[in-house]
Amino acid sequence: MKRLRIALLTFVCVLCGTADSALILAQHGIVAVDWKAELAKAKVGIEKSPKSAFWHNQAGVAYDALGDFESAVKEIKLAIKLDPSDPINYYTLYAFYKRKGTHSEQRQVLLDALERDADNPLGRFEFAYILENEKHWADSLREYQVAKRLAASVRGPMYVDLRGNAYDLDVVQKEVDTAIDRVAKLNDSVQRPK
Repeated sequence: MKRLRIALLTFVCVLCGTADSALILAQHGIVAVDWKAELAKAKVGIEKSPKSAFWHNQAGVAYDALGDFESAVKEIKLAIKLDPSDPINYYTLYAFYKRKGTHSEQRQVLLDALERDADNPLGRFEFAYILENEKHWADSLREYQVAKRLAASVRGPMYVDLRGNAYDLDVVQKEVDTAIDRVAKLNDSVQRPK
């Protein structure tokens, strides 16, 4: 249960942004977070286990919440190097890049995450959004449809990957049909002869 809480904390803070995290976490029965204390805890964990991807991930999330983007990215990249098979580290880095608006970095790291877990509905949804912004309508439509199918196969509101990382599917479940309709219309308008 503790690992699920930590995964939820990481997900909420990373993919939803730290500014909204206290409110979102409160909805899940968790209170506000003291990020300086979390960073201190992560540093102690790193001191005890310097090769722990988990503690480097936690330090990265804390640095991000405290507004230190460079340190956050450095810690998450180290977590990826220490455990390249864990998709949560890629999604964490993706979220940092997304909030910074660095398109090419977010696209590549999201592809890296999907390479490790192609069945993540949230990852597919986010990739569809990137393709939509790139005006690759047919590819975006396909990815939104895959995200919808994958989300429908999940029992409950959370997708849990093979490593035990939890991803809230609320945004996928609420927005995927609208996204499919929007991109289908765009795709049809491009395919019609003039």
